[in-house]
Amino acid sequence: MTKLLFYQKSRLLFFMRITLANIFLSSMLITIGYAADVHGQEILDRKVTLDVTNKTVKDVLLEIEAKANVKFTYRPKLVKANKKVTLHVTEATISQVLNELFNAGISYEVIGDQIVLVPLSSEDVSEATTIELQNAIFVFSVAGKITDENGAGLPGVNIVEKNTSNGTTSDSDGKYVINVTDGNATLVFSFIGYATQEVAVGSQTTLDVKMTLDVQALSEVVVVGYGEQKRSDIVGSVASVNVENALKIPTTNISEMLRGSVPGVQVTLGSARPGGTSNILIRGVRSIQGGNSPLVILDGFPIENINDVNAEDIASVEILKDASAQAIYGARASNGVILITTKKGKSGGVKVSLHSFYTTQDLVKNFDLFTAQEFAQYRREARRTNNPINNGVAGAPGSTDAKGYFINDYDNFGGATSPEYLNYAAGNFANWEKAVLQSANSTSHTVTLNGGNDNTKIFSSFGYFKQSGLIPTSGYERGAFRLNIDQKINDRANISANLNLLTDNQDRESTNLDFITISPFTGPYDLNGNLVNNVAGANASSSTINPLWTIREADENSKTNLFNINVVASYKILKNLTYKINTLVSRKFTDDGSYRSRLHVEGVASNGRATVANSIRKEYLIENILNYTINLNENHSLDFTAVQSVNEIAFTKTRINGTNLPNDILGYDGIAGALNFTSDPNDPARSENQRRLLSFMGRARYSYKDKYLLTLTARQDGSSVFAKNNKTAFFPAIAVAWKLHQEDFINQISAINELKLRASYGSVGNQAINPYQTLGVVGTNNYIFGGVLYGGSIPGNTLPNPNLSWETSTTFDVGIDFGLLKNRITGSLDYYSTNTKDLLLTLPVSPLTGYTQSITNGGESKNSGLELGITGHIIKDNNMSWSVTTSFTSLNNEIVKTGLVDAEGKPRDDVNNNRFIGSPINVIYSHVFDGIFQTDDEAKNSPQGTRGGTVTPWQPVTTLTAGAIRLKDVNGDGVITLTDRVITRTAPNWFGSVSTNLRFRNFDFVADFYIVQGAVRSNAYFNGFNEGGYNTSVRNGIKRDYWTPENPSNTSPRPNFAASANNIGVLGIDDASYVRMRTLSIGYTIPATILAKAKMSSARIYATATNLLTITNYKSYSPENNPNDFPDTKGFTFGVVLGF
Repeated sequence: MTKLLFYQKSRLLFFMRITLANIFLSSMLITIGYAADVHGQEILDRKVTLDVTNKTVKDVLLEIEAKANVKFTYRPKLVKANKKVTLHVTEATISQVLNELFNAGISYEVIGDQIVLVPLSSEDVSEATTIELQNAIFVFSVAGKITDENGAGLPGVNIVEKNTSNGTTSDSDGKYVINVTDGNATLVFSFIGYATQEVAVGSQTTLDVKMTLDVQALSEVVVVGYGEQKRSDIVGSVASVNVENALKIPTTNISEMLRGSVPGVQVTLGSARPGGTSNILIRGVRSIQGGNSPLVILDGFPIENINDVNAEDIASVEILKDASAQAIYGARASNGVILITTKKGKSGGVKVSLHSFYTTQDLVKNFDLFTAQEFAQYRREARRTNNPINNGVAGAPGSTDAKGYFINDYDNFGGATSPEYLNYAAGNFANWEKAVLQSANSTSHTVTLNGGNDNTKIFSSFGYFKQSGLIPTSGYERGAFRLNIDQKINDRANISANLNLLTDNQDRESTNLDFITISPFTGPYDLNGNLVNNVAGANASSSTINPLWTIREADENSKTNLFNINVVASYKILKNLTYKINTLVSRKFTDDGSYRSRLHVEGVASNGRATVANSIRKEYLIENILNYTINLNENHSLDFTAVQSVNEIAFTKTRINGTNLPNDILGYDGIAGALNFTSDPNDPARSENQRRLLSFMGRARYSYKDKYLLTLTARQDGSSVFAKNNKTAFFPAIAVAWKLHQEDFINQISAINELKLRASYGSVGNQAINPYQTLGVVGTNNYIFGGVLYGGSIPGNTLPNPNLSWETSTTFDVGIDFGLLKNRITGSLDYYSTNTKDLLLTLPVSPLTGYTQSITNGGESKNSGLELGITGHIIKDNNMSWSVTTSFTSLNNEIVKTGLVDAEGKPRDDVNNNRFIGSPINVIYSHVFDGIFQTDDEAKNSPQGTRGGTVTPWQPVTTLTAGAIRLKDVNGDGVITLTDRVITRTAPNWFGSVSTNLRFRNFDFVADFYIVQGAVRSNAYFNGFNEGGYNTSVRNGIKRDYWTPENPSNTSPRPNFAASANNIGVLGIDDASYVRMRTLSIGYTIPATILAKAKMSSARIYATATNLLTITNYKSYSPENNPNDFPDTKGFTFGVVLGF
């Protein structure tokens, strides 16, 4: 009985709460209506014309909204929104329509531009409806004023009802009104430069909010070496990649995701083939032979290949650029450090996401090629150049007319039976680009799972990617799995484990990528449509092999399986003292296979040829870490970190080469049936190497009044790759920072929200050489004695160097971080100077030693540069946001020492290797193009004509005629010699990016531009000795404005079929500067109200174009690769991201 009475009492109280709420709501709305009577009456007096038959009340209200520009707010069941009605009115006011529509059963009031509908009395609420109202949405208005930290009205503040799309913005005086749809609503107030505030509404109808400046951005935690740090406390040069924006652009190449993301990081195309990678440089080139690739750290552990990471798994990316930030990684950090942190599980319900996209790819650009007639005339000109005018008899072989043209056209094509002439006569003209290249496509699918509770959190993902290449048989396929588990054992102990599995399969093209140089009057098929082996017939050479034949008769494949597991356990010994142990076990298995059939040019003589290679890479890492943090008082804080680390990497590779295979069916998998395994004296072959690194590190961070910051770092590394007396090296660093914005004389300037000066100085090392260089290496080989094959060993050709030591880079960096205009403008500016000593170089030694070379610490280089990154938040409100980010990097490097000295012991240039003191590391050393000789006399009387000049290797130089290339007499001595060559730097003077992100309601738009200025490349297609035929390395089909007596061009020489002194190599030095629209993307996020019906939490669809436009003078498929490299592509992607 007691329970029943309690139940009845609870129902009564609930009914009373609902009734009183409705009475209160009606009273409140009436009060607000009186306060805004004029505006409300104007809305109700708006006139509409309706002609509806048997439509729902909901549809009628939607039609009124569209015609009268108003918004209705109501509870559907209370106004019977699904009831069918018929209504015909002409020029009636909204109030008249509502009265007729609801027959006085509904009360309506105007709030702002919205009309709120509620039942007229509590009697309209039945008991069933009352029970439903336990979860009912109560509609009422909240108004107020928003002010800044000084009490002034703040316009444009976003006010959103939490967990809904209901929102508004404050007006010019900071005032706002919002209709709340939940009795327990929380309002979220946000404005750029200010901290976001959440305020529970409760029973308040007036809610004033004072915004405070945003210190969260300054307090954002950033991953640094062996720990985390508030961004505002960072004293070194550390840049963060905006991963959220970067992941809007679909990619499986993490290197490309970094392009243009932060200043100082240069990404260039390595290989455009499917599964290819890009090159990453942080602050340019330092080392000549020791490697310049940065160290990549994934979740605290080093990885070999940055693209072994699935982009969807990434939570954050930090770039360590100066010595103070890098020194904690010591010997491996001389080229910068990339810190990647993967996503972790979150407590709460399980969340599942799916990201799928499809991409089509084509050439970035096509070469501008001759037409059939243009190319035929080009060949006539080339023959004309090399044949005397004999005014021969028509029809006689070799006869020319008065201008020197062959009378018989077949003489221009190697004879009446040559494949070129037969194709020419038949009207067959091949476009080798279209013949060899195809459109490509790729698909990607990634599923992620995220969930957990307060003790256990799990993140897992599975990704699959498949890509075809522009060249047939090229392709790439990859599967990746990740599992991250974080387990809280108790208040003191935690353990986490990350498992990463990856398998990939790369099919590589095995053809001549110089197909564009093949004469277009040849083709892949004969006149009967059959594929031909060599397109030149009797004039065949290695450069005229049909690329489609090569593709069909060869196979190149590489398979990789990767297994990484790292386990981290931590224990809080004391309140401020924590011990952590990191462990890593990594295995990478690679299987490479190559096959040339008995019909392939490389397999025909050996009855098929197969090569199989297997390699295993093993890595172990154990790190013990202690961290102690103490706040002495409110002004002084200290943080200490100590690390002891042991790292071991072992690599083994086995290769076998077989010929005389029984058939072509099994390809390289049939190598066991080969009859000959000794075609190569170095086969079978096996190599092993191992390296170990033992390290001790300490770091101390001190802060005084949170304004003056100091960081001291020291690391000692011991490496097995160096000799006994040089195995260890010590790398210290110091960094300081001053938060000027916390000083009174800066704090009073309202436009400055952050201003921090920082400076650092320190050193890091480089041990990127093969092991055993300090020891005498003995190689194995086979030899025949007395007709019998024996195995033996011989010393290598490299003289061991027991004094070999580390490369050491010392860097000074000064920078400033700033936030202006309530952090609408944020950015950083850095200047750095790096000096790298003891460069590891291979230098020649006296033949008397019995060796040809030795590796030594003989070189020195300098780097310096300026880096600027700025982000401007132009618009940011509830419906629209727009930001623009720019980066600028200028860099210079020069060689101080080449390792060679002159007779006086002074450093000298290494001309043979293009290394010059005072010049950049990578240069072109060549003569200078100075136009085209226009007359024979001009050519013969020039410094490179009959006056005795010699230019190696272009000889002879005494027969120059009109139409030949003129070289510049640089030193003005009247003779062209090797001393007239000039040094041209190849690295860009500067590079940068501009990206913009625009969001309007549910639409988002991204545009990204990348700029490289001052880069120079040597173009392989313009470096031949002559303008000859299909059996020479020249650009036959590429259109150019060549010189003839009738066309005195000054840009391209006269066509010439003979190897001559045209010095055409200087034409290949091209300006490779470019501006590229790297990305153009538009997306749409489907509203949550629609997704709720499908039980989905989020959904976004998008379309993206990459490499859509490139502006450059470089004559290739891309300004970042040569014409005979795998062609670069542009792509169009369509994708969807779903959340459940």
